[in-house]
Amino acid sequence: MTRKLCGERDLTLFYTQGDRDQFHTLFYTQGDRDQFHFYRCRRCTLVLYDTRTGINQEKYVMSQIDPDASTRQNRGHRQTYAFIRRHRRPPGRILDLGCGDGIVLHLARQDGWEVHGVELFPEQVALVRATLGLDVETSDIEGFRGAPARWDVVLLTHVLEHLPDPVGALRKIRGLLAPGGIGVLEFPNIDALDARLRRDLRRWQLHRHRYRPTTCRGTCRSSAGRRSPTRRSRRDSRWRTGRPTP
Repeated sequence: MTRKLCGERDLTLFYTQGDRDQFHTLFYTQGDRDQFHFYRCRRCTLVLYDTRTGINQEKYVMSQIDPDASTRQNRGHRQTYAFIRRHRRPPGRILDLGCGDGIVLHLARQDGWEVHGVELFPEQVALVRATLGLDVETSDIEGFRGAPARWDVVLLTHVLEHLPDPVGALRKIRGLLAPGGIGVLEFPNIDALDARLRRDLRRWQLHRHRYRPTTCRGTCRSSAGRRSPTRRSRRDSRWRTGRPTP
């Protein structure tokens, strides 16, 4: 395997995990506790999952959406939108790549933004359209053909760690942003205390890439040639980053 962030081929085994460690499996196959291998790059510190065993992203498809429910997920959505609003105020245009249940876009539209979402699974898109009436289309990030230099904010919420080519995705985001626009990324922090504890207990969920704040800054430099500030959220295991384009 080769790291897509820095090109390093000498990857060190970081830890192993298997289906029996999961509360909700992401895998197509069943096996022992050590069949899935995670490797850490010594140069850029990104953690890479060997995807040759396959993963099942369809576990993220939801059966219902309630933007008013008092849930941990909705609280996270409100925190994400509050972070966006601290860095950019409406009116303007927000693009959410991997919009999930669409609630961040729902909050932004209520606040005066023009919004558009992209989601991988058609059934999820249909649910978001029917429940929230949002402008959402079915596509992956690579296949998305949005107008360049149009968006004031491009958002990826727990998407970057699932992508096979994160640097390519960030370059695409840069092309979609209008002058002065910001990219907002949210992802798990692999070095947080709770993440280390779950790793020790072998019970945390799988992502294709695992990030830490320094890795995120390196990824952003690779895609945009500049540093990006990061900010820790209320949960130790999550970080958000945003950076204006020139």
